[in-house]
Amino acid sequence: MDIEIKEFTDGVGATEPESSNEAHNLFRNLFQRSNYFLLKGRFLIVKVSRSPKPFWGVGKKFLELFNKHKIEYMLVLLVSGREGWVFDKHDIDYNIKKGYWKLNTKDNNYKINPPLKDKNSFSTHKQFLKKIGLES
Repeated sequence: MDIEIKEFTDGVGATEPESSNEAHNLFRNLFQRSNYFLLKGRFLIVKVSRSPKPFWGVGKKFLELFNKHKIEYMLVLLVSGREGWVFDKHDIDYNIKKGYWKLNTKDNNYKINPPLKDKNSFSTHKQFLKKIGLES
């Protein structure tokens, strides 16, 4: 697991699903890396960018599978173990429909590049938890 992802998931209390978890069994063979976690019943897809000009990719097949199985999920895009952006299903659909996140047909991944909306940003674990409604 990437160290930034571990720092983030430890800091917010997210855990990898147990092998008995339905979502884990559904997705474990699809993800090549540890990018999916549970946080108080919410499924998190966590990606990290280490480049000076950050960018991320998320697979179209994963998003379609989550939607097909009606799994509540969020996408977390990190630039460090503490800061990044978080998007719920509505935000993800909006960014795709508006063409802000473009599908690369070669690898079937949505490419995500800044600028990203400030309303989705966080710079601490506590801010992240507030953004998703788990802390006041």
